[in-house]
Amino acid sequence: MRNLASFSRLFRTAFRNKGLTCINIFGLGVGLAVALFLMVYLHFEFSFDKHFKDGERIYRVLSVWNEGKEVTNYPINFGILAPTLMKEVPEVETASRLYTFGDMDLHVENGEKIKVNTYQVDSSFLQIFSFKLLAGNLDGALDEPNTCVITRSTADRFFGVESNPVGKSLNGDKGSSMEIKAVIEDIPLNTHFRFDLLTKLPDYGWGGLEYYTYVKFRPGVDYAVAAAKCNEINKNLLSTRFANYDSQFESITEPLADIHTATKSAFDLSPTASKSNLIFIIIVTIFILAIALSNFISLYIIQGEKRATEISVRKTNGAERSSIMKMLFGETTLVTIIAFGLAIVLYYSFSGVFARLINFNLPREVGVTGMMWIYFVLLFLGVTLIAGVYPAYYLSRFNPIELVRKTVMRKYKLTATSVVIQFSVVIFCISALFVVFRQLDFMKKMPLGFDADNVMAVGIVTDVKQYEGLRSDLLQYPSIVNVAISQGHPLNGCSGQGLRRTDQSEKESVTIDERRAGPGYFQVYGIPILEGRELKYEGMMDSASIVLTETTVAALDLEDPLGKKVMFNGMSMTVVGIAKDIHYGSARQKIGRLVYTAYHPRFWMMGVRYQPGRFQEAKTALATVMEKHFHGDPYGVMLLRDVVNNQYWQDEVTSRILMSGTVLAIILALLGLMALMGFVAHQKRKEIGVRRVMGAQIGTIVYDLNRYVLIRILPAVPIGIAFSYFAMYHWLQNFAYTISLSWWIFAGALLLTFVIVLLTLLYQSIHSATANPVDALKSE
Repeated sequence: MRNLASFSRLFRTAFRNKGLTCINIFGLGVGLAVALFLMVYLHFEFSFDKHFKDGERIYRVLSVWNEGKEVTNYPINFGILAPTLMKEVPEVETASRLYTFGDMDLHVENGEKIKVNTYQVDSSFLQIFSFKLLAGNLDGALDEPNTCVITRSTADRFFGVESNPVGKSLNGDKGSSMEIKAVIEDIPLNTHFRFDLLTKLPDYGWGGLEYYTYVKFRPGVDYAVAAAKCNEINKNLLSTRFANYDSQFESITEPLADIHTATKSAFDLSPTASKSNLIFIIIVTIFILAIALSNFISLYIIQGEKRATEISVRKTNGAERSSIMKMLFGETTLVTIIAFGLAIVLYYSFSGVFARLINFNLPREVGVTGMMWIYFVLLFLGVTLIAGVYPAYYLSRFNPIELVRKTVMRKYKLTATSVVIQFSVVIFCISALFVVFRQLDFMKKMPLGFDADNVMAVGIVTDVKQYEGLRSDLLQYPSIVNVAISQGHPLNGCSGQGLRRTDQSEKESVTIDERRAGPGYFQVYGIPILEGRELKYEGMMDSASIVLTETTVAALDLEDPLGKKVMFNGMSMTVVGIAKDIHYGSARQKIGRLVYTAYHPRFWMMGVRYQPGRFQEAKTALATVMEKHFHGDPYGVMLLRDVVNNQYWQDEVTSRILMSGTVLAIILALLGLMALMGFVAHQKRKEIGVRRVMGAQIGTIVYDLNRYVLIRILPAVPIGIAFSYFAMYHWLQNFAYTISLSWWIFAGALLLTFVIVLLTLLYQSIHSATANPVDALKSE
């Protein structure tokens, strides 16, 4: 009963000023809820590949190609690297190659074909990565050809939910089949690779530069020394194979845990996270917590000023400072606990909404679980200590006389400092938001050199002969404008090759990206031919011709290129056209050296241009024609504009998080500003009353009150602008093509901030200036 009575007294004391306490709980609770969600998001991004057993012993090898002015880190190596590392580096326990085979059309007997994302790997791949086994046996599962390991969802698609297909076969084209040796759990979303099926990789000896290579070091070895040995071997292999190139070669062996957030690779098996974006989100999270916490402390101390008499009476009656601190700390702890409870309720109620708002696919298993509970408890302890100890220490430190005489000035300075910090953050967030939104808009609207609108990219395997029938049938529909085939659309499907003039040696070759184009390619994708002609497909492949882009011509230093011969990957080809440069990567990368060829007879991408505004008609027409020609075989359809925009998915997430953080920062800062204005008006109520009685105009009093507060938050301007400029300048360095940091961006942020501030101050100051002066003087 005694404990219950003490708690009841503590609760009444904490909620003596119900309005201010509720504002405090709301502000801290909302700030903590948003910070909690951002912590969950950051934890997910930084947790990639951490679920693999012995993950600290797993590394990946990169090949570094240095052409002097340009250095490219490739995540792929020669096929001979993995067995060489196992043979020559004693620290390597095992190594494996991974080849991205792509989508494979498979079916069971009398079943429909299903596209299956397939990797070809060495059997040692299953020894490096620990997959959760559901059926069968992983030991030796890929020792023999025509065997495979599939995921749970793949087994469900072919054989039914919770089936055990071990020992059964999946059939491919031309009578091929693979026996299922094991079923594993679906690959977690926080993994840098994704597949439906693993099958044995044939041994091609050296092979091309096209294999991802993973190594697992032995326990207890010096990883730095072991990595250096791997790098030396890979460097030697590269230098030997490309001895005829005038380039330098290096190697990087990077930890598995770094692949998603810190890889140095130019591309990867899945989209990686931008470390600068993640740091940006960490800063926003810290700022939200800082504003929420500083607001909490300021409002509590302002509330405590009204209890000066109570505290002085307690001290006069012999209360020890420690007992007063204990009382005050208990009150803030109670309020903090309620705010944390509100934060958890808000998180579980709105995490799905917030995830959709920032375009984040929140996995079902991700939330306040496991390690996140530890982080959350640590956050709770930290916030409780900061929010409770300082106010308790501050309000209990003076003797009764000092508390009554000096606390007003001291508390005002603390509250003003808090508001300066909060509005520095607001100015930073608004100006940063302007920069991020402008850069994102610039990248999405940046001229690409080709027309990405109103084009469907369809994944099929076909040739020129079949294309003629497809094109003829599709053009029967008014919604279809044109049709093309190729080995990829403008944003994928490149093959790295070497190119040189005929008067140059092989060592002088430059690396280029090759696009194997088919009939209709330049028309469908809207790629202009500046000089010469396109590649032809009339009766036979234009296999001895090549089309260069502007950047490629400049790299070759080729004058009057039309009609001249060039050496492409050891073959003599004639330059028949010069195409306009296109952005076939994101704005983070400079335009590369690109060529178009037409010697390959097989294609696996069809481009379909349709009439603007008639996508659904075109899609229906496509389905009808595909059924006629492929008899129900699966195919994938994507909009080329979506492919362009998806390059900036991480930046879109960052912009939406920043937008949400900015709105929250403004709301919390305004709460603090209202508290400061209310505090100033309360302290000046006698002065205002006297001036009103003496005939002062309301407008003059409102002006003086606003000026008094505005002057004290002006230091936020240089702080917010300086930090914002510094942060955004360095963020923009991640892009090859950027906007300029114009002065009006920061001026606009300041203007918006001051408009919000003035509207808030005017409301409060007019309310204070129009109060009855008799009431103010009577209360004195």
